[in-house]
Amino acid sequence: MDNRLKALKMAMQLEEDGRAFYLKAAERTSSKHGREMFLSLADDEERHLRLLQKQCDAVTEGQCFLRLPEIGDIDPQWDEPLFPRDPDLFSKAVSPDASDTDALLFAIQLENKSFELYRQLARETSDAAGSEMFRWLASVERGHFNILMLNYESLLNSGSWAN
Repeated sequence: MDNRLKALKMAMQLEEDGRAFYLKAAERTSSKHGREMFLSLADDEERHLRLLQKQCDAVTEGQCFLRLPEIGDIDPQWDEPLFPRDPDLFSKAVSPDASDTDALLFAIQLENKSFELYRQLARETSDAAGSEMFRWLASVERGHFNILMLNYESLLNSGSWAN
């Protein structure tokens, strides 16, 4: 398989798994703010999946990576599955007895790993549009990490979600 397609398929699986995790976490939290944050992150993962699918379609048709207008500014700080396949690990993070901080800590670790993966793919992709897309995805994942960390620290320090 073309390395570009392999990277895109890996990224698409990451986004699908992330969306599933965030939807399940939104169902399990008792906090309205937490639910809204997890649903917003799930929506972001869905948008990323659509963006990656456009790229995958182009590469499959023999084209280069597409320059996509929906890619915004890139933050300058920018071969294992990142979301565990083991159902026990996933269930533990979003089980009915898991706390909101358990789900946040799990998500923080995953966002950091996805940031590192996209940063690596950006460095390894020789196509300028592809590298730009992976840098942008890394930037967005770093933003997700920051949102999750802010809420995790707020829950630990004050017992409430950050506003």
